[in-house]
Amino acid sequence: MVKRLVLQCALFALSGALIFNINAAPDKFIKDCNDCPILVIIPPGAVDYRVPPGVVGRAHNAGWYTRIIFTQPFAIGVFEVTNGQWYACIEEGECDQLEYDTALNQQHPVTKVNWQQAQRYTQWLSKKTEQKYRLPSNTQWEYAARAGLGMNRYFDIKPQDVCEYGNVYDHTAEQTLAYNLDMLPCDDGQDSLVAVGQFKSNAFGLYDTIGNAFEWTEDCASPGNFDASGLPTNGAPWLDGDCSLRGYRGSSWLTNEPTYLVESDRFRDLTSSEQDLGFRIVRDIP
Repeated sequence: MVKRLVLQCALFALSGALIFNINAAPDKFIKDCNDCPILVIIPPGAVDYRVPPGVVGRAHNAGWYTRIIFTQPFAIGVFEVTNGQWYACIEEGECDQLEYDTALNQQHPVTKVNWQQAQRYTQWLSKKTEQKYRLPSNTQWEYAARAGLGMNRYFDIKPQDVCEYGNVYDHTAEQTLAYNLDMLPCDDGQDSLVAVGQFKSNAFGLYDTIGNAFEWTEDCASPGNFDASGLPTNGAPWLDGDCSLRGYRGSSWLTNEPTYLVESDRFRDLTSSEQDLGFRIVRDIP
């Protein structure tokens, strides 16, 4: 009861004016320290994973796939890591100052952070809490983000409904920014990055897996990307191949890819830092 009350208070304190619609029971949440991200426990299960769509524009669930089976639960961030959480790491001398002041807009997701910097953040949390924190594997991210929905772009949510679940490139963004990009046929009322938790959560209680910021993952650009040979089927990261390129998942406020990207487009140089690229964390459950 005490743990549940503490977590409810922590969620309230983080939320401020944010709107929350937590689908998971309160006892499924973990918060290991005052500055730690709130995590939700993802139950065991399975997800069908295509690696990759073989033809640009082909539906992501067309053709063969690999079944990934999660026999153990794991915990993943309810939100993307925020500026405020990153700033706490800076204050303890473990994280870098970024190109902007992370003391500001503390409930916005941290961005312009490269893969190596994200790794140092997870190492800081692991040291601080004596728990095992890391970036999610591609398959962990997909399993948690889909929450039982489809593997097509935006998890088969109807295009006109996507704005209920995330901050994406839509009518407002095009009207304000005029980038002349394909836009989703909806309006989320935002034209730039926003605080975490402003939209609906998925069935596992995760926010912003659609929109706001892309998210780094653990996986390397493996030589088997185009036939899935060697892909771990237990949810572990794929660490063979070119590890100077690391995975990322999700979507952002600045993009709208009408079809799921080919797998080769889902990796970036680990030194990359972009205004719409952040990360979410995973913690192993002992």
